[in-house]
Amino acid sequence: MPVAVRLLAGCLAALALAGFAHAGLNEGLDALRQRDYARAAKELRPLADAGNAEAQYRVGRMYEFGAGYPKDVAQAIAWYRKAASKGHVAAMEQLGELHSIGEDVPRDDKEAATWFRKAADLGNASAQFNLGLAYAKGAGVREDLPAAIGWFRKSAAQGLAQALAKLGAAYRDGVVVAKDPVLAYANFALAARSGIADFAADRDAVAATLTPAQRKAGDEAASAWKTGEPGVTKVAAVAVAAPAKAAAPDRCSASGSMGGEKFALATCAVSLMQDAHSVAMWFNDEAIAPDEVASFQTSSYAGDSKGGRKRTMLIAMFCPGGGGETAAPAKLRSIDVNTNHAKSALAGIQNVFDAPRDFRVEKLAGTVAPGERLSGRIVAARGSTSFTLDFDVTLPAKDAAAGLSCK
Repeated sequence: MPVAVRLLAGCLAALALAGFAHAGLNEGLDALRQRDYARAAKELRPLADAGNAEAQYRVGRMYEFGAGYPKDVAQAIAWYRKAASKGHVAAMEQLGELHSIGEDVPRDDKEAATWFRKAADLGNASAQFNLGLAYAKGAGVREDLPAAIGWFRKSAAQGLAQALAKLGAAYRDGVVVAKDPVLAYANFALAARSGIADFAADRDAVAATLTPAQRKAGDEAASAWKTGEPGVTKVAAVAVAAPAKAAAPDRCSASGSMGGEKFALATCAVSLMQDAHSVAMWFNDEAIAPDEVASFQTSSYAGDSKGGRKRTMLIAMFCPGGGGETAAPAKLRSIDVNTNHAKSALAGIQNVFDAPRDFRVEKLAGTVAPGERLSGRIVAARGSTSFTLDFDVTLPAKDAAAGLSCK
């Protein structure tokens, strides 16, 4: 056979094999999507043995998670290394994670950082985030907070929620960057789009310290953010020029008698039903956990026991402005009261107290709106139940899904 013909035949054979390899890879990936791991192994293993990097990476994952093969992290690492040697970025990142976590393989922060850097330099967002963590902790590399923030920004530019949340925390706490609650809020808001509850909680906690104008500026900055930008780095100047005043600490107490049983409560949580301009105040006999505060802010409900121990508590629901935003003594006409006493199951009540027969308002002032202050003193007595409520609190930014109708 002439040389030219032999070369042409060789090229055609190579193209044919490449076509078969491509088809086998697609079939293997399709089998993985259908969780048919036996078929996936049958399709992918020959390609992996022949040096296909994507197949080697997929076989590695099957070994790592015990899908299609018995779980064997050492085998997984061997296949990841083969794929990584051919430039497979996800395999590099996976090698970093395995050495960083140290599950079924000795933990090696230095080896982890080496692989994270290889993948990060090639643009892998997860590797960039993990390399940022390594610099923040000094794990496998020397501690370098500016370098950590730099890698978080690269990862955030690709929209990784965890990286955006780290930038939010940096602006909130003033780590490397200047403390800026509006930028913290905007970056947490982007991170919260992932649906991760912790990021939404961080966003809401910062939001509670901002003025309405600042929240608007933060929302606008988050809406304007585009992939490729290193998180939110600037907001409207007006919001930055008018920082929120530090909120005064909440002060509240309730004391009196329930069915002849005395009580004194010195801690509380508050909810706001914004469309009705009604509030609910939960006075409790011990400190209220943050998760319970958050739950009460959206539900206006608190259980009468915790950890098997009965609580002494009082929940008062009322309309400080009679359905409007401005609170005033004359506008408060009734209070829905629910009580529980730890010493007596019969001491608790659920009843509506009406003015002026059942209570008097000694003072009441403020605006019934998110982030505004509400203060007052209410003295009530009906039957064997009497109480005095004193409060000076900031109303939450969260909107309660349940509460008292003021219509």
